[in-house]
Amino acid sequence: MVAAFLIVVPLVPYVAFRASAPVPPPLFAVAPQDGGLSALAPDCTSGAPAGPDTGGPSSPLSARAVREASKGWEWKNLETPGWKLLMAPHFVVRGDVPVDSLRTVAAHLEEFLRMVRASIGGDTDGLMFSARVFAEGRDFRRYAARLGAPNAESLYDPRSGEVVLCLAHSTGPAWLPRTLAHEFTHEYMDRVWKRTGPLWFAEGMAEYFANYSVQAGRVVPGAVDREALLLLKLGVPVPLADFLKSGREEMYGADFRLRYAEGWSLVHHLFARNDGTIDLLLRGGTLQDVEEVEKRWKEHLRSME
Repeated sequence: MVAAFLIVVPLVPYVAFRASAPVPPPLFAVAPQDGGLSALAPDCTSGAPAGPDTGGPSSPLSARAVREASKGWEWKNLETPGWKLLMAPHFVVRGDVPVDSLRTVAAHLEEFLRMVRASIGGDTDGLMFSARVFAEGRDFRRYAARLGAPNAESLYDPRSGEVVLCLAHSTGPAWLPRTLAHEFTHEYMDRVWKRTGPLWFAEGMAEYFANYSVQAGRVVPGAVDREALLLLKLGVPVPLADFLKSGREEMYGADFRLRYAEGWSLVHHLFARNDGTIDLLLRGGTLQDVEEVEKRWKEHLRSME
């Protein structure tokens, strides 16, 4: 899978490194005729390797939770044939997909908003967030190409303040929530904290929130990404002083898998420290005492194995 974080970089390969195994049939049918939740709702209880529960009975992402959360959400047809607009409490979701699909996307985003806001704070008063959902890959690709991201499979566009994805790109039941959590983190950091960089921090944060678990009926971030840990164990992580300077060519180049894994693990470590460093970075600060941070980060990696 390739995601794009525009302005920062037109082509951000988000979870492409998760696609080395054979790809199962798409979870989502393209514009199913019956429009029912059964065509959209995840039906697994474990989700991605990191373990997010995308469909258990107590999960806020389950089909039942989506139905309950979206009661009363209004929608209307747009002038463009087949396109609809759904209004949720904090999101405007547009798409040429069934209304039930829009409800699922919006309900997931509302839950991820609660997760991110509880973790990093910020003033969201008066803000409405936005998402655009395509049914067919060719329509998404045309739209992404106009934004300068012709090879992307999902993206966040800071110019419109909008998460953009295509349901036909699904590779399994965990794809939708992980993609939404990743791309919405970019949107939240941009819209609330005015942060689109540095790149290691932007992508590390997005990967951190895309690895979540369900506890007491809520999604919480910080699940351990076993695939990322394996990459770091088999590869050679970039020395931290160099990694923190990662530009577009380095972050999204040939070793992007390792760079993403390193970003996730470093952010995971900084959250575990709980010493205000995340807040400092959100406010535009920089990491201090890099050698000491690197030492503790490597200890944190060993503790997660």
